Amino acid sequence: MSTQTLDTSRLDAVVANGTEHGFARIRLADGHAITLKVQPGAPAAEEVFLSPGLTAPDTEAWENEDSWEEWLTGGALGNESGMFLDVPTEALRDLIVQHGGEHEDQDGQDSAPPAEAATAEQAKPDPLAEIADLHGAFEHGYGATDIRNIFGRIYDAGGPYLVCVWEVADEYGFGGNAEFYAEDENCRLFELQPDVYRWLTGQQENPGPVDTWIGAHRPELVEYAATDDRHNYAQTER
Repeated sequence: MSTQTLDTSRLDAVVANGTEHGFARIRLADGHAITLKVQPGAPAAEEVFLSPGLTAPDTEAWENEDSWEEWLTGGALGNESGMFLDVPTEALRDLIVQHGGEHEDQDGQDSAPPAEAATAEQAKPDPLAEIADLHGAFEHGYGATDIRNIFGRIYDAGGPYLVCVWEVADEYGFGGNAEFYAEDENCRLFELQPDVYRWLTGQQENPGPVDTWIGAHRPELVEYAATDDRHNYAQTER
């Protein structure tokens, strides 16, 4: 059976309903993915993240013109980082069609019938298998762009939505001391098991099962001076 369709029903549903907290992922027929943040019925997505290897067309629709967002992202917007701002819905549709349409197997679509749900869950790949190559990704340090790329991959693979809380944000971007947390759909932060940090920095081979990563709720962590709306927060702003 073919895994390709040139319709864009997944995109239409995401745009119609909006993405609330975080981002929605659209899997393309050729294996690439688009992750986007959009308000219900908006003519353009606020932010779009393309999976590694997926290149945006060299057109005006994919150009960033928001200097405030640009400094928050460390000046790393476009095909180099995979992150784009204010992309029209029709430009997203064109890109999806160019890559064979949407894949038939979409994460996050309507739930399967009860009899099929258990089978689908059993067949779901282990998130750790998809992100095994991230071991040691932060061995030589990390910046805001690294956080976006690595934490984005973890989330796309089925892991928790991770964030980095930096000490400060200024005209150069995010910096200073940093702590990793997990964030839920209500923007609440939770402790992250130390094994995850040690795995990403190459200090241990395995971070443990994904469902053991999240620890206690940290209710005192509620307000921040700056954010890039994609995995980075700052406690103060200069």
